[in-house]
Amino acid sequence: MTSAHKFAPLEKEPAYRKIAKAIESDIVAGRLQPGEALPTEEALSTMFALSRNTVREGLRVLELTGLVERGAAKRLRVAAPRADMLARNASKALIHSGVTFAQIFEALAAFQPQMAELATKKANDETIAALLQCIAGLNETDPADHNATLRAAVEFFEILANSLDNPVLQIAMLSHTALIHASLEAVIDAAPNARDRILIAQTEITQAIFERNEKAAFTWMTRHIEDLRRGYEVAGVDMNARIG
Repeated sequence: MTSAHKFAPLEKEPAYRKIAKAIESDIVAGRLQPGEALPTEEALSTMFALSRNTVREGLRVLELTGLVERGAAKRLRVAAPRADMLARNASKALIHSGVTFAQIFEALAAFQPQMAELATKKANDETIAALLQCIAGLNETDPADHNATLRAAVEFFEILANSLDNPVLQIAMLSHTALIHASLEAVIDAAPNARDRILIAQTEITQAIFERNEKAAFTWMTRHIEDLRRGYEVAGVDMNARIG
């Protein structure tokens, strides 16, 4: 029996995207190493049998993704992987895939307290100073300025991520910061005393890190994330709704 189902026609991929994917494949596979110069536009045009304009557009795509960068004499070279760039791409992909508020909370609740505990071992004086400065900035914001509160709250998590000195954990934690931003953005207007509640939690977490108190860091980060769930409830957020 013949099926009546009809598939959508395949989209033709632009040539410049094919170029970008071909070069990306060699970078990901390690055939092109960080710092290694790419062939010139003219050479690539010959290799791919395409115009220089098409090659240039493909290279622009790679620059935007952070896989290549301009070096000496504006020559393109393979960029060293950056945790923040990789994390940004990961968080965008998660949001685009339809991740829900419930899924984000579950991930944060499982991951962030462990990272706060680890920060008590990893954080140096510079990190602690940065956390204190972040908290001081939050304390100086107008409680009614929710955008300023949001920026400072997320910056706190970014500082913690950068203190871990582990690119795997940094990418995971930094990808979470974008999700924290999106989560807080949805509830902060409705949550009572949001600035003060965030300030208390982040002050206590910083104090625990300073004192190298793993248990206190874990406990206060757990409370901090749990407060986000209460914010969802107060704001009437559907936990099964997509965050994007």
